[in-house]
Amino acid sequence: MTPSHRSPDAVTLLEQLRAGALTAEQLVGQHLHTLAHEQPRLNAATGIFHDAALAEARRLDREGDRSLPLFGLPYSVKETFGLAGQQVTAGSQRMAPEHHAQDAEIVRRLKAAGAVVIARSNVPELAMTAESTNPRYGRTNNPLAPDRVAGGSSGGEGALVGSGSSVFGVGSDILGSIRIPAAFCGVVGFKPHSAAVDGAGTWPTVTGNTRTWLGLGPLTRSVRDARLVYNVIARQPLAAGSNAGGEAGGRLVVPGGFPMTIQDACIGQALGAARSALVASGYREQAQDFSQVRHLFLQIPKVILDDFYDTWIRLLSTPGAAPFSPWRELAAQLLRRPTIDNGLLTWMLIAPLMKPRRQSTVARIAEEYANARARYHAMLGVDGVMVLPTLGLLAPPHGKMNRQSLKPGVNGLFTAHTMGNYLDLPAIAVPAWKYRDPATGLVPSVSLLCAPGAEARLFDAAATVEAALN
Repeated sequence: MTPSHRSPDAVTLLEQLRAGALTAEQLVGQHLHTLAHEQPRLNAATGIFHDAALAEARRLDREGDRSLPLFGLPYSVKETFGLAGQQVTAGSQRMAPEHHAQDAEIVRRLKAAGAVVIARSNVPELAMTAESTNPRYGRTNNPLAPDRVAGGSSGGEGALVGSGSSVFGVGSDILGSIRIPAAFCGVVGFKPHSAAVDGAGTWPTVTGNTRTWLGLGPLTRSVRDARLVYNVIARQPLAAGSNAGGEAGGRLVVPGGFPMTIQDACIGQALGAARSALVASGYREQAQDFSQVRHLFLQIPKVILDDFYDTWIRLLSTPGAAPFSPWRELAAQLLRRPTIDNGLLTWMLIAPLMKPRRQSTVARIAEEYANARARYHAMLGVDGVMVLPTLGLLAPPHGKMNRQSLKPGVNGLFTAHTMGNYLDLPAIAVPAWKYRDPATGLVPSVSLLCAPGAEARLFDAAATVEAALN
């Protein structure tokens, strides 16, 4: 394995491709070789496009435009993104596969920019938990420690990029689904705000109150790679150069009253170093009240279940038979005859307690979130950046992430990354290899967040933090 932090990043590889020091066929072939070696260990890919990828690389070498922004770069794509001629299964044996006649818009943009898709990646069943395991494709392992989780729901992407099998990947994030795998697998993960990237052709289509929670973005080897890929997939690319304001610093918003738990000392050390690096670069600290996060966190399962529970029942039901019953499934699992993933079942079993019974309750919660988004967007403004731990824990052993993340109540291990979703904040996770945990060798991760419209400043600040932590 060549971990991603020891491999040349996309920007460096592009320079080599454009200078003629490397061909697209060579680069794609190298990554297909790495992928073939890593797949038995990680089970991160659900499909590998070996021959088609090499053929496309040869075509690019013959007739491609080397000035294309992603010329010849091999990448992977989450299994829930449509690819022409392929089907989306979301890792489920019960859900009828969804056939796609054309590429998702994000894939179309990447191909048009010269990138070469080499694989699609594994997800949790129906992409709704933080452990990428499912009945159809099995379990994905962490590239840094295969006995531990890769995260979810873009866990296959985290493993592919983290193992050096793909130069970058693209995923989706509704409750940390890009940033959790990035943090656990030692890579960069960027969740844009919900309107930044066109989701056409990706699964599922989210139309409820969580539509503003969902962002599509890249997992990469470096912060500058994340910016490079984002500028291809975004509706509005960022201007070249530094942040729009031009000044070196800004406000480092320090959240007061924030319910947060840090389980591993190395995470706190990385967090302190990240904040110090920004202050040294000219950011001035400004304390703000974030005590509302406790209440907002408690509303998360209510909104998720209101949006998705009925859809899950429909997707898991067999046509012409009785609707899917979580209680019958629980009995089947106790008899060791499961038909769905246990993590997904856990979500469904808490529905009687958490799913709102009245639409007036849903409307009230949605209004609370909308007001909070307006408040915190205004608070952060065009020059505010926050730095938080991506998660309060390192990658746990298989089976333990779902047990921790699906517990009721306020869980300070997960308050930081979930806030990026329900407040619709652009958020980027940055690994801290300098602060690896001495006991496990795992890598802590910190995240930077900003208001929509301040992404250029966010990338600049993330690059400063990245240099300090690696």
